[in-house]
Amino acid sequence: MKKLIVFDLDGTLAPSKSALAPQTAALLHDLLGIVKVAVISGGAWTQFQKQLLTDLPQGSLLANLSLLPTCGTKFFQYKGKWTELYSEDLTAEQRKKIIDSLNKASAEAGFHAGKIWGTVIDDRGSQVTFSALGQQAPLATAELSPDITCCNILVGQETGQKSLNCLDVRHVLSK
Repeated sequence: MKKLIVFDLDGTLAPSKSALAPQTAALLHDLLGIVKVAVISGGAWTQFQKQLLTDLPQGSLLANLSLLPTCGTKFFQYKGKWTELYSEDLTAEQRKKIIDSLNKASAEAGFHAGKIWGTVIDDRGSQVTFSALGQQAPLATAELSPDITCCNILVGQETGQKSLNCLDVRHVLSK
């Protein structure tokens, strides 16, 4: 028997930045009675609270649930209340450098969105996220564009070494 089942949140347990369906919440709750479950997503802790925990039945079974916001750079477990076990935060200098680089690259590329919903760059402490149409863009606008590639810039805490991870795109960026 499996000891742990891991799910992505957005696009797997629920549509992007949307609440769990009641049936999904009930099934996830039942699964917690059988096996340990972890949920990982690029979203911040507040997104997990809003999207996952609001509709999930409360109780002792939550002790079998681990949450990994911001692509696993933070880790929460339930011990009578949600407790942060670790957070691999970037330094203020690293976050500023990433934000400046994202602003510069966007300006140099000549990208301009006609309408923006919320902030484009979101500093989550352990992750800096760029959403071309903004963090609150409606799902209907989150169509893949063949002309755009979305990348995460990861900076190693110990070495300062940068790596670039390209991911599938969820937001359209119009030129």
